Amino acid sequence: MVFTVNINKSSRNTSSGNNGLLKEVNGVNGMPISVAPGFPDLEDQFNQMGITHIRLHDCFGVGDIDNGFNANHSNVDQLLVTVPFDQQSKAKEFLADYANKRTIFPYAAVGMRNNDLKQASRSPNYRITDDAIRRIMKNNASVNPGNLQREIMFRIGRTLDGGYEVPENFDIYAFLVSRLVMRYSINHKGIGLPRKVTYWEIWNEPDLTFFWNNNSPQVYYEFYAKIAKAIKAVDPTAKVGGPAVAYGYNPGGAYIDGLLNYCQTTNTPIDFFSWHYYNSSPQSIIDAGNYIQDTLNKHGFSNLESFCTEWNSTPTGTVNSFTKLQSAQNAAFLTSILTCMQYTKIDKAYYYRGDGAAFGLFNDQANPKRPQNKNFCTYAAQGFNLFTRMFETPYILTQDNDFSTGLTTLVAENEVGNKINILASNFEMDSNFVEPAFPPNGYSLYSQYYLDSNRTTNQLDDDWSKAHWFGGVDPRTIMYNNEVPQKELVPQLPISENLPQKTIDYEQSRMGLTVNIANIPENYNDYKITAYRIKEGGRLDRMTPEQVTTSIDSALIDRVLTITDVGATSSTVTLYTVELIN
Repeated sequence: MVFTVNINKSSRNTSSGNNGLLKEVNGVNGMPISVAPGFPDLEDQFNQMGITHIRLHDCFGVGDIDNGFNANHSNVDQLLVTVPFDQQSKAKEFLADYANKRTIFPYAAVGMRNNDLKQASRSPNYRITDDAIRRIMKNNASVNPGNLQREIMFRIGRTLDGGYEVPENFDIYAFLVSRLVMRYSINHKGIGLPRKVTYWEIWNEPDLTFFWNNNSPQVYYEFYAKIAKAIKAVDPTAKVGGPAVAYGYNPGGAYIDGLLNYCQTTNTPIDFFSWHYYNSSPQSIIDAGNYIQDTLNKHGFSNLESFCTEWNSTPTGTVNSFTKLQSAQNAAFLTSILTCMQYTKIDKAYYYRGDGAAFGLFNDQANPKRPQNKNFCTYAAQGFNLFTRMFETPYILTQDNDFSTGLTTLVAENEVGNKINILASNFEMDSNFVEPAFPPNGYSLYSQYYLDSNRTTNQLDDDWSKAHWFGGVDPRTIMYNNEVPQKELVPQLPISENLPQKTIDYEQSRMGLTVNIANIPENYNDYKITAYRIKEGGRLDRMTPEQVTTSIDSALIDRVLTITDVGATSSTVTLYTVELIN
C-alpha cells in the first residue's frame, strides 16, 4: 500500500517556513573554488545547486586567523583519509605547510605569546582570503545565468587541527579580528567585493576540547565578549554570534544556556545563536530547532536568529562514509532535513560540506556510460538542486504529512497559484548507513578526490598555482611562526542528555506515494505534470536527475488532483511540478 499525503490547495501554511515562505536553509560549508591541489573548482555546480550562503570554515587558510598546523597532530588527517597510504607522510607535511602559509596572520601566535601587537600583526596574508571571498561573491558570470548573489558567514578561528589551544592574548586577537572587519565590511569595495561581509561567527565548537582546549566556559564567554565588542566597534551593523556548539541539543549546557545568560547579564552583543546537528534522523531536526528556540525564549532572546552552521548524518570521516554521503540514500536524507527545517525555528543552515573535500558533495568518479569522462555531480548534489527548484514556488501549502514515516513531503505554490512543486524524499535509516566502518550496501565505493602533494608548497610557484591558491603571492615568500605547543587535552564537559530519537514507521513508506491536492480552483480544467527522480544508478552527467514523468499516474476529478507514484520508494527523491491550465 502506498503512502498517502493530502494537500489543501486553498490553504497556505503561514506557521511553516518564514511566515509561510520557504527558508534558505540550503547553505554549505566549504567553497566553490579549489580548497587545495587535487580538488576541483565547482563554480558551475554550486550555481546549479543554488548555493547562496557559504560558511568559510575548514578552508585551510582562507578565513583562518592563526593556523598553527603540525604534521604530527592527531587530527590533521581529515583531508588525508582518501590519500593513498604510500603518500600519507608526504601529504601530511604538505598540508601543514600549505594551511600555515595561507593563514591570514602568520605571526599571530608568537606575537600573542610575547604580548607584542606589532609582531602579531606582521606580514598579513590578506590577498589569499581577499581573492577567495572575491571569487565566491562575484560568482563567475559565465556559469551564473541566474545571477545568484552569495553571502559569506565568516567563521573566526582556525581550520580543524590548526591548533586547539586557547589564544594567548584576547586583546591582540580582538584587534586582529577588527582589522578583518575593517577590510571585509567597512572597506569591502576597496578590495573589489560587491557586498560586505555581514555575519561573523566567533569560533567553532568550543564545547569540544580538540577545538578549544579549556573546559572552563567562562574563558570562552570572555573571549566571545572581547571579539563581539571589537567587531561592533568597527561596524555597528555587523551581525555577531556563536558559539557553533557541536552538541546542539544539551539542555542546561554551559555553551548554550551559559553563554546566553552571560550575554544577557553583561549586555554582550549577540545577533544569532549557532549550533550543529550530526544525526541520522531527519525528523529529529524539528525537535533540535524547537529546543534551541525554547532556550532562546527562556533567556530573553526570542528574536535572535538561529543558525545551524553544520549538519550532516555523521561527523566521522571514512572512505565508506564519504561514499554513502554522496549516494541517493543521502540525497533522500538531506532533502528530508531541508524539508523538516521548514517546520522548526532555523533561520539559516549550512551543510558540512558542499565541495569535493572530506564529507563533500562531489567526487572523482568516472561516468559509467562514458568512462573517459568524470561525473558532473553526485546524487547528494542533485538533492540540493531539486530543493532549490522549490523556490520557484515559495508559498508553502498545508498538508497532513506528520513526518512519522520515511517519506517527507514539501509542497509549495507560486504567487498566482498556477504552479505547484512537490518534493518527496524517501529516506530509510539503517545501521549500514549510520556506521562509518560499514561499506555501502548495494553499490561500490566512489572514487574520491585527494590531496595532491607531488609538489611541495614552495613548488607551487607557477603563475596559475599562485593565482589559484595564494592570491597571486609567491608561496616561497611566505613565512610563518604560529605553532603553539599543544598540551594534553583537558577532560570534556559532560553532555546533559542526548536528543530523543523519533520512532519512524518505514513500512508505510516503502511502496511509493499518492498525493491528493484538494480544492483545485474551478477555472483550472487541465494540468501538466513533470517529474524528476534521484535514485542509485541514475544519470550523473548533469545536475538534473532523470525525468520519470511517464511512470506516474494522475487524474483531476471533482477539483482533486491525484498523483500516484509507486516508484517513490526508499532512497529516492522525486520532484513533481504541476502546472495548472485554464
